Amino acid sequence: MRINSSYSFSLDGDAVSILPVNPKSGLPTIVIQGLCTDKDGNTFDFVASNNLDLRYADRFKVNWNGSKARMAEVVGLGLGEDRTANHSISDGLFMTRGARIAIARHCIALFPTDRQVSLAATAPVAEVAEESDAS
Repeated sequence: MRINSSYSFSLDGDAVSILPVNPKSGLPTIVIQGLCTDKDGNTFDFVASNNLDLRYADRFKVNWNGSKARMAEVVGLGLGEDRTANHSISDGLFMTRGARIAIARHCIALFPTDRQVSLAATAPVAEVAEESDAS
């Protein structure tokens, strides 16, 4: 599917996973995997998911890793953290900001906020491990 004049977006059959509702945001966690191809023919694997930033739980964050997608982590993402941890950055670890924005917009079009809310009404709630006081 063509997103705009610069990027195309493709999903496999099992590319969308709907996980239980996050008790803090009230929305199910939706994970979308796919491929993004730019106008030059460069292809990027990505994983986009919501609920990573609970201030904007309905927004999708796009994670990528050059030739393979990586699952999202709440913290420790980005090139800045990798550089400060003295890890080398491969040349293939690059996706333009425009591609990330186009993918996130398409994910929001697939799962707008009202659809996420309706899924939350029928989905089970994720269990949250509560810390107990030892005293």
